[in-house]
Amino acid sequence: MIESIVQLIRRDVTRGVAGTILLKVGSGGLAFAMFSLAARTMSADGFGIFATWLSVAQIASVVGLVGQELLLVRFLNEYQVKGQPDLIKGVLRHSLKLSSIAMLIAIAAVAAAAGIRGDWWLLILSVSAYTAVNAGLMLGSQIARSVVSILMGEGNREFFWRVAVVLFLVAVIFGHGRLDPAELLTVMAAAMSIGLAVQVVAIVRALPSLRHVSPRSEASRWKSSALYFWIASILEAANQYFDVILVYWLLDPATAGVYFAASRLANIFAMLSAALYTFGARRLPSLYFSRDQETFEHTLRLMAEVTALCVAVGLVIAWVGAPYLLGLFGSHFAAQQWVLIVLALGTAIQAAGGPAAAILQVTGHEGDYVPVLAANVVLRLVGFLILIPWVGVLGAAISATVALALATIALNIICRRRTGVDPSVLALLRSAPPKTGAYAVRVANSND
Repeated sequence: MIESIVQLIRRDVTRGVAGTILLKVGSGGLAFAMFSLAARTMSADGFGIFATWLSVAQIASVVGLVGQELLLVRFLNEYQVKGQPDLIKGVLRHSLKLSSIAMLIAIAAVAAAAGIRGDWWLLILSVSAYTAVNAGLMLGSQIARSVVSILMGEGNREFFWRVAVVLFLVAVIFGHGRLDPAELLTVMAAAMSIGLAVQVVAIVRALPSLRHVSPRSEASRWKSSALYFWIASILEAANQYFDVILVYWLLDPATAGVYFAASRLANIFAMLSAALYTFGARRLPSLYFSRDQETFEHTLRLMAEVTALCVAVGLVIAWVGAPYLLGLFGSHFAAQQWVLIVLALGTAIQAAGGPAAAILQVTGHEGDYVPVLAANVVLRLVGFLILIPWVGVLGAAISATVALALATIALNIICRRRTGVDPSVLALLRSAPPKTGAYAVRVANSND
């Protein structure tokens, strides 16, 4: 057993997945510290308002990017493998132009809605600034991850700027200060701006050959794929952030803050899913487009091994440590330990399902991904409306977990049928595939 673990650690894919997971876990730890410290610098209602507007800003960022962040994952890898710098420059220009225009419209819509509600002008400005910078980081991280490194992409998007915010919050607490939502959102936007600037410089340095290349367009391919990516990204954002907004509407700001804290903690498994997606989006496209089927299958199996180990450890931590983890946000948070446990179970199931979404999008089956996400959102919304009046915030957690589990099962069934690939940890229950490949990776028709 020890020898098997040593061999697992020595594998290149294992180190790559583990490094990505450590980056995500470190980012999640900083996010946990940031939100728990923020809760202690605000009133219960103030933290709930902050969590709600943060969720609104996250959704607005995704809407304003109109699917371009996922489009770049799809096409930058393809054009790099095929050695087509003219198309790389073309898709970069196309995405930057389109997302800039759409982002301005999205920010204006959020600001107008906040103004109609009668919110404070400083809160409106801070939400708008955070939305814009967050969208820039989301788009920049996809480019940096493809052309520079995962550390440059994800590190600047989720890790480094949070260090500065955590240090700021520690100083506020030691100074016995208090913050309101607008002030914290402004500090977060300022810190993120530094990360965005670093990303831009790194990307420009990594693409010097594009300066003298004439851009070429495949607008029809980009537009058809972008629509699916946009819908998928909106639905994914709704799954992550719309819950908090609904709890705010159906219950009260303080309860929304509790649900936000529990959902962020449950993201220990969502971080694992994100790490797998990040690693898969970096490695799987190049294997697919180079037709390296054996390595493609082998990589998925090694990813499943790491996933199974992390899910088992994470479930134990969530079950035993729920009241203590929530208690770090404040004494009234700890009473909702079952909300955290139920949410953690749902995100654990999602993580165990593996990178099915990434595989469907990489292999050209993104159209099959969107209906599952839409059904997830609808089922979750219906569950909220039925269960919250009955059992309160725990009903929201139950609804979210059931919807997420059903969506994970559906995505894995579709992935196996469409591509012949089982990305879940269940693949480990079968014997290892022979080196010639146990199954063929089927892909949708696309232009080579």
